Amino acid sequence: MSHNTGGDDLEDGFDIDSENFSPGEDVSQVVQELAKEKKRKRKKKRKAEVSTSEAEHIQPQAKRRKTGKVEEDMSETLTVALQPSTVQAEYFYSLLGKVHKNSTSLELDDLRLSDAAFVDSHEYGSSRDIEHLPQFIAQVLPVLKTRLTQRSANKGAPTLLLITSSALRATEFTRILRGMRGPKSGEIAKLFARHFKLEEHAQYLQNHHVCAGVGTAGRIGKLLGHASALSLNALTHILIDSHIDVKKRSIFDIPETRDALIKDIFENTELKQSIVSGKVSIVLF
Repeated sequence: MSHNTGGDDLEDGFDIDSENFSPGEDVSQVVQELAKEKKRKRKKKRKAEVSTSEAEHIQPQAKRRKTGKVEEDMSETLTVALQPSTVQAEYFYSLLGKVHKNSTSLELDDLRLSDAAFVDSHEYGSSRDIEHLPQFIAQVLPVLKTRLTQRSANKGAPTLLLITSSALRATEFTRILRGMRGPKSGEIAKLFARHFKLEEHAQYLQNHHVCAGVGTAGRIGKLLGHASALSLNALTHILIDSHIDVKKRSIFDIPETRDALIKDIFENTELKQSIVSGKVSIVLF
C-alpha cells in the first residue's frame, strides 16, 4: 500500500512542500526541526500570555486583599454585638493585643475578661439603633429598666454607664434615656469633653444624683480616675455603643477611643473588680 508523500503525516499543523527541499536532504530531520521551532514559538506565546494575565491579576488581587481586610474588620465590629457572650469575650481579648502590642500572652491573659462578664443578647432580634434602646433594655436588661427609675443613695453614682464614640450620639442617647427614668431617679449625665471641662464634670457629679452617665470613653475614663468624681457604688451595667460611623469605624477601631476604653475604663482597678465579682455587666449594643 502506497503512502502520500506530498504532505506531512504528523498532526503538528505544518504542511511540508517537497519543492522547498534540496535534493538528498533528510525530510524527517527538517520536519523535526520545524516541529521544535513551532513548539518554541508556542511556549514563548504562552509565557507572554501568562505574564500579561498575571500583571492584570496581581494589582486587583492585592486591592481585593486590602479591601477584604477592611470588610472583614467591619464585619467583625458589626456582628460582635449580635454574637453570644463567648464570642464577645474573645473579641475583647483580641482588642487587648492591639492596645498592649508589646505584652506577652501571659500578660494579656491576666487582663482577659471572662465570657461571664458579658450579657448574652444574641437572641434579641430587633434593631439596635438609638430609638430602639428602650425596647432593647426592656427585653434584655429588665433589671436595668427598673433601676433607671430608682434613686441611688449617693450622688454621682449611676446604675448605667453608656459609652459611645461621639458627643452627637451621646446627646441622642441621653434624650432617649431621659424618657426611661423615674420622677425622682436623678439626672442623665452627659459626659463628653465638648463644652465641659473635666473639673466641671467632677463638680457636677459630686452635687447631683444621676441614674445614668452617657459619654465618650476618653471623658468617662478620666472621670473614673478622678478622685471622688464618678462613684461605682450603684453601677450595674456598662453599655457600649458599637455603631459604625460614616468613615466605617466603630469605637473599637479608632485607636484613641479603643485605648481609652480598654486602659482607662476596663483596666480601672475598682471597676475591674466589680466586673470580675459579677456586680457589673458589660453590654454590647
